[in-house]
Amino acid sequence: MIDLGVEMMKIGLHTTLDEQVPVAIFGLFEEDKSLDTLHPLFAVDVKMAMKEKRFKSDFGETYHSKFAGSDYRMFLLVGLGKREEMTLERVRRLMGKCIKLTKSQRFSSFTTNIIEQVAGLERFEDELLGCAAAEGLLLADYLFIHYLSPERQQKVKPVEKVSFLWAGSRTAFGDGLKKGRTVAEATNFVRDLVNEPANVVNATYLEKTAKNLGNHAITVRVLEKKELEELGMGALLGVNAGSKNPPKLILLEYFGKHTGSFDAAFVGKGITFDSGGYNLKPTKFIEEMHTDMAGAAAVLGVIKAAAAFGVKKNLLGVLPICENMVSGEAQRPGDIVRAYNGKTIQIGNTDAEGRLILADAIAYVEDKYHPKIIVDLATLTGACVVALGYYAAGVVGNDENLLVELKEAGEKSGDRVWPLPFYDDYKDWMDGSVTDLNNISTKGKGYEAGSITAGVFLSKFVKESKWAHLDIAGSAFWAVEGDYVQKGATGSGVRVLLYWLMKGN
Repeated sequence: MIDLGVEMMKIGLHTTLDEQVPVAIFGLFEEDKSLDTLHPLFAVDVKMAMKEKRFKSDFGETYHSKFAGSDYRMFLLVGLGKREEMTLERVRRLMGKCIKLTKSQRFSSFTTNIIEQVAGLERFEDELLGCAAAEGLLLADYLFIHYLSPERQQKVKPVEKVSFLWAGSRTAFGDGLKKGRTVAEATNFVRDLVNEPANVVNATYLEKTAKNLGNHAITVRVLEKKELEELGMGALLGVNAGSKNPPKLILLEYFGKHTGSFDAAFVGKGITFDSGGYNLKPTKFIEEMHTDMAGAAAVLGVIKAAAAFGVKKNLLGVLPICENMVSGEAQRPGDIVRAYNGKTIQIGNTDAEGRLILADAIAYVEDKYHPKIIVDLATLTGACVVALGYYAAGVVGNDENLLVELKEAGEKSGDRVWPLPFYDDYKDWMDGSVTDLNNISTKGKGYEAGSITAGVFLSKFVKESKWAHLDIAGSAFWAVEGDYVQKGATGSGVRVLLYWLMKGN
């Protein structure tokens, strides 16, 4: 038995279906004419259901039955779709469906032949298959319930045990399960942070969280308000001017190689609450603005998992943390600030604040640490949600190979990114009239290509490093239900960057 805990969940590998659990879940490809892989009792029922067109083996279709005197209290069947269309992402989705089906019937464990069916395709390496399976299970079983009363918590219990039918080598598949556990736990760690309210998560809370990650491989440094003032981080300080909570720049140094320069720096937007400032956000939007620190949370998750994996790279996690509030001290539209690199910025809109704190952080990191690669993550623009919805983050950058690598890692991990155009035509759209830059576009009507122009703004603070900007505004917090991701925080950015880091590690 391999302990893969979300709460009490354990994952076991067996050469036959486990008869010690109450639910048996089978998978069936569209091309399957024989029902030999099903339990004999269930096969008769499924054959009739298919004949009467009550079940099709299209991907995601489900059917269930109960039989008195059976070894199992319930049989479930899930359509696997066409063999040629099976992907690792579909494996995650299938595991998510298994979790949901089991919970919907108020059971806490199941056994399944689905992974064995997929392995029979001989399309995926056992380790990758195990990783995807564990991710799907643990992400689907995620619960954020500690604010519920004990009585209500008892009604939403996690799945405690999963038993896979597995006849192949246990070494590679087991290694994949363990790897998937680490990826999923880091992602769920981030989801917890993002789901917490702003009266809990502020700069001090994130500082404590970062310091709790500190160990022999991770060193944590914190720049406080006075140091930020001395460094001339006027962009970050301007955003925080209306808040009673002090700003911080948190730096996590991970030395996987022990010597040498930093291979990559991850910079995460950490606005612990975004009121919009004097350009106040409207009702139906402002309520979820405790999630505006999802980029910073994702960076914590990536560094946490990278250390657990022992990634052989030197990595820097960078968290500019503050709060965008309204008060007599708050930044106003029309104000002018000077960033760390000396560039002046006019505030065209106080709700375009994330790019300001990222600008100071990126410029500082490149100046002091000289990383080969900088990747920033931010819930930056509503325009990205309009363009891509929830299922991919937008990405722009200055190095085509880096963008290709991130897109490939996104496809493999299911934490997808989609490149947006970054033509030279856009490059002066953030130029100011009385300052070097404006924090909103000065061309056209000002709102066109909002995700791209925000990236243009950030590009002005990168000198030599290879750089990519991930706009996770849509992908970080879903308003819809997925097969293995519930409504709410998703941990977007963690899986794509971990898969990118682990490539060739």
